[in-house]
Amino acid sequence: MARLTKEFTIKLSEPIEDAYLSCIDRLIINICKHLRTGKAYRTADWEIQKLSELGKLTEENAKIINEALKSVPQKVKDALSEASKESLKDIEAAIKAAIEKGAIEQSESDNVKEALESLLSQSIDKINLTNTTMLESSREAFRQAVQNVVFEESLAQGITNEIGAVISLSTETRNTALKKAIQQLLDNGIYGLIDRAGRKWSPEAYASMLIRTTSHNAAIDSIRARQQDYNSDIFQISEHSGARPLCYPYQGKFYTWGSQGGTFTDGNGKLHTYKPISSTSYGKAAGIFGINCGHYPLPQIPGVSIPSKREIHPENENTKEYLESQQQRALERRIREAKRAEAAYREAGLIDAADEIKNTVSERQAEMRAFISKTGRKRRYDRENVR
Repeated sequence: MARLTKEFTIKLSEPIEDAYLSCIDRLIINICKHLRTGKAYRTADWEIQKLSELGKLTEENAKIINEALKSVPQKVKDALSEASKESLKDIEAAIKAAIEKGAIEQSESDNVKEALESLLSQSIDKINLTNTTMLESSREAFRQAVQNVVFEESLAQGITNEIGAVISLSTETRNTALKKAIQQLLDNGIYGLIDRAGRKWSPEAYASMLIRTTSHNAAIDSIRARQQDYNSDIFQISEHSGARPLCYPYQGKFYTWGSQGGTFTDGNGKLHTYKPISSTSYGKAAGIFGINCGHYPLPQIPGVSIPSKREIHPENENTKEYLESQQQRALERRIREAKRAEAAYREAGLIDAADEIKNTVSERQAEMRAFISKTGRKRRYDRENVR
């Protein structure tokens, strides 16, 4: 039986998430390159010089985004196609059996392609909007970093003036202010979406959520479209352990995409009752087939299909594999974050800060080695590296 699990959709989203992580690495490092002190030394002169670089920075960042994410549309298409293909395994087998039995005839329609094209178009539009938001966010991050440096230097200058020191700042003061500004930049990052609640989503987090949700929708819509090809709309809802409250009551039961309920006889001659899907939590974000829902429809062909047994699948080797993969991803992100910080400081000319955080990189790499040794998993160095 095809299993459209949460683990499956997360795996589909990972190539897109990795592309955005790489893009963010390059954007932040490029911002830090432009924060390098240069010739201007006085705070006011430095601020003017840096802000004059905003146009060039924006041009460079736009090029980085285009280069780093040019493969994303194809990756999105591949993810949706894979989700659709996996979701149709059960129904295609049922259709084949029904045709061989003489219960139905081969359909010439193909509504699946149209359904996927619509979802792909919507996804690409959202991806393009995210990329535009990223570019503006990178401009904002640079301006904020410049303001933070100016604020810290002005504060230090005020303190030194109070004790009778000269107005010009030392290199140490400049580097201290710059290091603090870059740390704030690393902490705040670059965002790709501001939602209705005002929360800022990092580009990789939003892209990952978008692909997981759209892949799941592609699976559901593909099944529904294939059923339309054969004028069939009855299905059974799959089951799994740990189902959400708004999903649990409907597991293993029969429904229709239509507005009227009824009865049908399965391949064993047993009579079943079905209800409209509208009578469930369908349509709610946390409801059946909603965001992050692990359920999917099992199409029923009257007189042919044998309904799935109502049993909750226990945790198994696949669950263990999934948990370990997520642990590894977390360790990879920690290594990458430290390497990103090291590269950012180095690009800004803060060699001491870069050398200091290099020890953090080594410590996190040691954690990864211990994890790999314990689990026997394959280490993915490409996911740990920046640029």
